[in-house]
Amino acid sequence: MWEVIYEYCPRHKTTLCSDVSCQRVVLMRPNGANPANKLHVRSPLPFSRLAGLMLLALGLGGITGPMVPEIRMETAYILRQIQNSKQEARIQTLPKSAPVVFEPLLDADGNTITPVNTDFSLVIPKIGVNAPVIANVDPASPSAYREALVNGVAHASTSFTPDQDGTVYLFSHSTNYEWFVKDLNAVFYLVKNLEKEDTIVLFYKGTRYAYHITDKQVVAARKSNFLIPDAGRRSLILQTCWPPGSTSERLLIFADLVDSQGIQI
Repeated sequence: MWEVIYEYCPRHKTTLCSDVSCQRVVLMRPNGANPANKLHVRSPLPFSRLAGLMLLALGLGGITGPMVPEIRMETAYILRQIQNSKQEARIQTLPKSAPVVFEPLLDADGNTITPVNTDFSLVIPKIGVNAPVIANVDPASPSAYREALVNGVAHASTSFTPDQDGTVYLFSHSTNYEWFVKDLNAVFYLVKNLEKEDTIVLFYKGTRYAYHITDKQVVAARKSNFLIPDAGRRSLILQTCWPPGSTSERLLIFADLVDSQGIQI
């Protein structure tokens, strides 16, 4: 057992303070112990001060909480980028005589990516996209493309397929919050991070088609001329809403078909 031998209120500079909100310095010692064996302790925080700190913590949590999912996804993307850089550095250190085989289906760890299907699917290794493509969706019919986007990426019926001599046009949802990624099937959440020369892969009827990005543009939502069939050029356009979570504009990613060693295209 301990006994209090001295209390002092630093706020009021007295030992006679009766204010319950004050924090006191207390001098204690065990019962029957040597008077020299003393222990200085501070009394617990007053309830009013403790409640204030709790409200402050809750306020900060309310501000930073909605940002956590987006930070987590962006961090995962950055980590993939670091791993990609390490992989590229290993390739660059090979002797000049060593042939470098073009292999577009490798993740950040160098593992081979297996597409969800080979009938019609989209793989973007840099941002972790591996999704089915719903063919021949009418881009002018909200009911048609909304249903398609629940199940995968939509292929505009006004465009070509990968095996034809023309532009393939694909579109999907984007969002600014992770919890909507699953609800909206927002496959194109991270296409904003794609850059020139990044690789996009399409599978169609058992054949693999690899594309390299050439450009990206932000255009007005009403600008629909890109949906007009573009014959004579083997290319690809990806479309999503911009900014993420908004429908005011559209982000377009342009890519051209490239040769893939050992793959018939």
